[in-house]
Amino acid sequence: MLTPRSLPRFVLASLLVACLAPTSAILAAKGDCGQPLSNGPKPLAGDCLACLRCAVGNCIPEIDPPCICDTDGNGSTSASDALRCLRYAVGQTVLFDCMCPDEGGLPCTSAEIFTLPGSDLDSGWTGIAHNSELIEGASITFRGVRRCSDDQSVCERDSDCEGAATCDLTCNCNGGDTECEITGPTHGKNCVTNLAECETNADCPTAVACVHTFGPPLPLSSGGNPVCVLTLFDGAITGTADSATGEGVAAVNLRSRVFLGIGIDQPCPRCGEVGEDPEVGDQFTCDGGQFPGAPCIVEGVNPNFGGTSRDCPPSLGASISGSGLAIRFSQVTTGLTTKTAQLPCSDGSFLGHPTRNNAKCIDKTAIGDPLCTSNADCRRCTGNITIACSDNGDCSGNGTCAEAPDQPVTCGYWCHCGFCNNNPLLPCFENGDCPNGQTCVAGTGNGTQQNSPQKKPNDCISDKFICGGADDEKCENTLQGTCELESFRACTENSTCQNQGAGDCVFDFRPCFEPTITRQGSGSPLGSYCRSGDDKSTCASNADCDPGVECVADASRPTTVALFCVPATTSSTINSAGGITGPGAVRFESFIKVCRCGDGKIECDEECEDGNTISGDGCDSGCRQE
Repeated sequence: MLTPRSLPRFVLASLLVACLAPTSAILAAKGDCGQPLSNGPKPLAGDCLACLRCAVGNCIPEIDPPCICDTDGNGSTSASDALRCLRYAVGQTVLFDCMCPDEGGLPCTSAEIFTLPGSDLDSGWTGIAHNSELIEGASITFRGVRRCSDDQSVCERDSDCEGAATCDLTCNCNGGDTECEITGPTHGKNCVTNLAECETNADCPTAVACVHTFGPPLPLSSGGNPVCVLTLFDGAITGTADSATGEGVAAVNLRSRVFLGIGIDQPCPRCGEVGEDPEVGDQFTCDGGQFPGAPCIVEGVNPNFGGTSRDCPPSLGASISGSGLAIRFSQVTTGLTTKTAQLPCSDGSFLGHPTRNNAKCIDKTAIGDPLCTSNADCRRCTGNITIACSDNGDCSGNGTCAEAPDQPVTCGYWCHCGFCNNNPLLPCFENGDCPNGQTCVAGTGNGTQQNSPQKKPNDCISDKFICGGADDEKCENTLQGTCELESFRACTENSTCQNQGAGDCVFDFRPCFEPTITRQGSGSPLGSYCRSGDDKSTCASNADCDPGVECVADASRPTTVALFCVPATTSSTINSAGGITGPGAVRFESFIKVCRCGDGKIECDEECEDGNTISGDGCDSGCRQE
């Protein structure tokens, strides 16, 4: 067992001196890290001595629960926790955070989520806009939902509830109370046009809305077609998250304002070029857009295109989306999400569909081949889709006999995306995505209207438009060339890339969406994690992380995924090249920091911090100014 003698003498002396000094006798709220005795903004030396006594098996009654002294959040209280407490008390910068599993710990009140490298986007049926890298470092904040204790109506403060009812959080992330309702976004707002910071519409130019943005502008470039996308929230985030399992699911409606890019290698106005190694928080000047030469602060980084910032909005004249494309995330999840094509396609060569009584199995479309009435008429062996079958016996050594979508040969051509009752603001995969009583139908727009129909299922032209024959979500024979060092450049020969210093032209099988699109996320229980890096396992200290990367307590590293439909823009070139209207899939690799009002630190969306969770004193129980 550790004893006081096992500590360095200077530490022991400091703690002994501290015990003679006057200390507060007021008990801080349970879970105030390292503060069993005081309730100020940080521990006093007397708190640290009390934690030392607890570490050697002599806890005083005030230390309840003992995790108040577990200052490194590793699940046990030791002498090193007392040393860390003392260092924090005297003003040193240390990793200092307790994670109490006790019911009485400070509740989690809000959180901030940051995008990490590895986040990517697949959009459109042509495949050229698949595997696009998202920006790193962009963040949004959200909060735990509060409800009145009597009727469970949503509230913000006790005054929102009737009589003696209280406004309580739906969870506290401690003990068994870990499943939270969440809402948001709660970060600052921006004017839609110039992205100036605002609080209400009155702060913006006439008729311009003040809205929450989903990070800074997003640069995308593929196949020689650059665009800059500004995504806005079109409603509140709703969902649940469990801090114990790390699992979560949410829904939100967005609007994506799409602008023609400045150049293939500069889709958005830049805040720091690639060669300048921009990082979030760095200062540069805007390159392009509405305010060229204006000062900017980097808010996100794309490894291909450099820094991006809301200080550098795209030029309004480059818009090709009107008020924005409706993007509906019906399920953003750490689990499994899947959608199966159900709608007929619209291109003249792809009109065959069982509902039109003119369909053939898509691998048998010659004049003499028979019609089919359902996918059951087009059963193929899962291990070799060139083998037609009627039962498993026909597939010896070649998988099982199955109908689409378990194998990719369908009866006619099936497309994924439509619109609820043809409403361009309600893109959908199926009827279940629509309001009650509405039906998901192929759009009837003219090609540059948002509700234009999806034309084709994929662009596997050398494969009879069968996707996923040999490899998942790839054409088996149809090739696509991209530059070795700049994958956003399309090519057919080496010179195209070499003239740009982008290496050789590399050919691979074209990406595509199969009849069923599936994405799998992964949860991450609340704990201590490296803020970035490939290792998503828990850490005990900064030494467990990459050099210069912090190990952060009360955090998680989930992977979240979503499927959605992308409506058409007003640019026929962008629509044709990108394959929109068409399906989209996104994967977010992220770092989440949980914040607890009352812990003495202003983080996430907190506006104030007075060391308690009591409302009515100028700083309410959610750390917002009153």
